[in-house]
Amino acid sequence: MPELEPLHFLYGVLALVPAIIWLSFIFGRQKNKKFQIIIFLLGALSVAPIFLLQYLFQLYPQIDIIAWADKNFTTNPLLHFLVLYAWVSITEELIKQWMVRYLDSKYLLVQTINDSIHFSLVSALGFSFAENIFYLYHIGVGAGLGTLLVTYLFRSIFTTCGHLVFSGFFGYYYGRAKFSISLVNQSSIQGKPLYFSRFIGKLLNISKFQAYQEATIIKGLLIAIVLHTVYNYLLEMSNYTGNSLFIAAAAIFIIGFYLLLRQILKFKAGSLILLEDNQGKQRSTMAKTDEEVVIELLGMWFNSGRYVDVLHICDRLLKRDPENKIVQLFKARATDKMEQGDPYKKVLNALFTSTEDKSKN
Repeated sequence: MPELEPLHFLYGVLALVPAIIWLSFIFGRQKNKKFQIIIFLLGALSVAPIFLLQYLFQLYPQIDIIAWADKNFTTNPLLHFLVLYAWVSITEELIKQWMVRYLDSKYLLVQTINDSIHFSLVSALGFSFAENIFYLYHIGVGAGLGTLLVTYLFRSIFTTCGHLVFSGFFGYYYGRAKFSISLVNQSSIQGKPLYFSRFIGKLLNISKFQAYQEATIIKGLLIAIVLHTVYNYLLEMSNYTGNSLFIAAAAIFIIGFYLLLRQILKFKAGSLILLEDNQGKQRSTMAKTDEEVVIELLGMWFNSGRYVDVLHICDRLLKRDPENKIVQLFKARATDKMEQGDPYKKVLNALFTSTEDKSKN
């Protein structure tokens, strides 16, 4: 209807405000802003399949899982909400993660684990922006200004942050999966058997690196779905019972996992550029057998928590073999293991910072 057009514009502007704030807050120092805008817009368009599913449910009620849940679990709200919102979470997270995987496969966007997290967050912000327009419009039409304002503030802060958290954890595991060769090799050096990856490899007749990659992507997707489902469930239980403690629990839930995600983004291992680890090009001034022995020793020290020794040996190895991805990974993860804010760690970072790192500062 023509008279609704100003309202659509208003709700679009309102939904865009938190998206811009989150983008500037998280990506203020990031490069490739033009590409991030493209990912944001594509993330916004990714809500279309959700609306298409709702339309199909209206046309074919026999496949409407929401109506099925309403009908079969009316006496069991716990099971009802779990089925209902697990379905919503699965659908939304599958769409968001597909967007990142598709763009990465076409343009090779992800060069570090942190790249994967960042692009996943941008896509999630686009999705949340479009979803907020939909919710604000329907609430604005059927409720008063007070309800609209409270909903707007809560969705702008916590629900938008929730989408960032869900997609961020998928992005973290997708980034790890991209660099499966280095991570599997490091795990082998440390003596970790990776039973699940072996099982997947034998089941699908693929290499252990491919198996680790697929298992890690699935793990990230499942974590995103579970977090999303729990959040939706807490909100719906608040509506069902009228108990505001569920809303408080949902807010605390999101804040906790957001802080955890911020901590992950600080890990040095997430900043390593490991895109070339499938080329297998290594040049060292050490004999290969000697280097392998030292790297095995690194694995033993890492397992026993001797991170200072690991950092010291890694620094010496990288002077001889600066392109060794396994040694780079050991060094970064040993640094991550040191407690944040430990003054001894700061001294170690100063001692073991490469000339290249110093030139960047």
